[in-house]
Amino acid sequence: MFTNVRLASLPAPGKLILTLFLAMIGAGYLFALGNLYHQHAGADGRDGLTIDDLRAVFHGMTVEGEPAAAGVSGVPRSRMMEMIEPGGKMRKHLNKGGPLAVRTLEAWLQRGASSDDWLRADPVEQGAPSPQDVIVAQCLDCHNAESGEKADAPFGPDLFTVDPAMVQVFAAPGTAKGPAPVGGAAKRLGPQPLAHLFLVTHIHMLSIPVFTLIVSGLFLLGDRRSTLRSVVAPLPMMALACDFSSWWLARTSDVFLHVIVIAGVVFAASLAIQLLGVFASIWSRRQSSDVAS
Repeated sequence: MFTNVRLASLPAPGKLILTLFLAMIGAGYLFALGNLYHQHAGADGRDGLTIDDLRAVFHGMTVEGEPAAAGVSGVPRSRMMEMIEPGGKMRKHLNKGGPLAVRTLEAWLQRGASSDDWLRADPVEQGAPSPQDVIVAQCLDCHNAESGEKADAPFGPDLFTVDPAMVQVFAAPGTAKGPAPVGGAAKRLGPQPLAHLFLVTHIHMLSIPVFTLIVSGLFLLGDRRSTLRSVVAPLPMMALACDFSSWWLARTSDVFLHVIVIAGVVFAASLAIQLLGVFASIWSRRQSSDVAS
């Protein structure tokens, strides 16, 4: 059916449409990798993205707890301290601000979240941001009442305004929900709730395979028929099937964490080959000729 179809024979508007499509798919995937890093880096309570971050998200893991900084000074722990201490749910987001941001917020909460120190720059050492700066940079994007994912726990009315009174609801001493951790006590991280796994699985399964099918189909319509082309064409879709299924299987065995990594590498590499191959076929200068079946 497609033996006489050649991408190089398309009119200029058709070539332009496909070229822009390929460019957006390639750029979109790079943004997806950036999002993957920012979503999962620090999930294990440490900086950077490692296999332990995937273990915390998809399988769950136990880490050695640390005493909260607030416990040292005798100031009752706050809900915010509970969330940003090592192993806390929000620690990975705070880590993105760097060590100075972490130390600034911990020190402020340890001193009882004083309003006198709210705008104080260099609270722990020279060059450190103020507690307000840390909240704005690392928290307000999600913790705002207008559009944030954590609108039920707002630090401000909108994405641009932080309200000290709203912050105090969570930063005030004694607002912690759980007991203070004991030094060396183990803490369980993850796995992600089933409701969230259902959400991300159906979103990914109903979107990524669509453009993967289109790119792979265009790749098969390339000018040169070869065994290598036939082998590479199905790889991205096969990698997706392994990746998506391993998100669920990893809840029972962390062996599948390695499948997630391998599937991701195979998908990225094969998709890149296909994008470049289709681009080359579109702009080939060879004269049109019948393609062998």
